[in-house]
Amino acid sequence: MSEVRRTVAVMSTALWNDLAPAPRPAGWGAATHVAAGLWRIADPRGIVVGHIRAVAAEGGYRYAAERFHAASGHFRRLGEFWSSNEAFECLRYSR
Repeated sequence: MSEVRRTVAVMSTALWNDLAPAPRPAGWGAATHVAAGLWRIADPRGIVVGHIRAVAAEGGYRYAAERFHAASGHFRRLGEFWSSNEAFECLRYSR
């Protein structure tokens, strides 16, 4: 098996065997699983508003709300929360 094919196989396995519970939109927007522990969040119109990243912590997972900052070319962490619903609300209201 070539190196490229092996890498793709590992990546796709990581996407579907994610241990962190997926965030639930709670009636607003949509979450798309894009990597292990990372979801892209879009508003009801389909416009991407940021990411939610699962961060392993003592006692479970914390959810970090992140938004892309065009001037720096990096994602900025808006906060870490114990529930994915709180991370969703952070992205929703920090626009």
